[in-house]
Amino acid sequence: MQIPIQVIPLQPDGCHLMIAGKVNGLKANILLDTGASKTIMDIQRVSYYLANPEIKAYDKPVMGMGNDKIESWTTRLSEFSIGTFSLSDLPVVLVDLKPINGSYAVYDLPRIDMVLGGDLLMYLKAIIDYQNKVFIINLKR
Repeated sequence: MQIPIQVIPLQPDGCHLMIAGKVNGLKANILLDTGASKTIMDIQRVSYYLANPEIKAYDKPVMGMGNDKIESWTTRLSEFSIGTFSLSDLPVVLVDLKPINGSYAVYDLPRIDMVLGGDLLMYLKAIIDYQNKVFIINLKR
């Protein structure tokens, strides 16, 4: 399955890659991040997607670009989908993406609701085709 990638230009020569997805049937902007070990959701947006989220403290360290530990929680998404692919009961780590989304807003860029990390990229046997700007899911269901 191929999902179109939106290339978000940053600075003069950088970019982020974004795909569209859904959480519980609601649209979500999903950042592809091969450097992120876990899939995360913005703690500021979790109540938009989940009526009564069960949020627990996340007891494992979550690191950002620096060496500082990031405060984090965990929850489960009852339904998560990209294109026609869907997963139920997906565990995600919750972090505050407000600083990143604040920077995006200054440049009129789309808000990040989720970050698709290495855990889900590996599970999906994902390929990022930069030339054709598509995200490929190789998982046979």
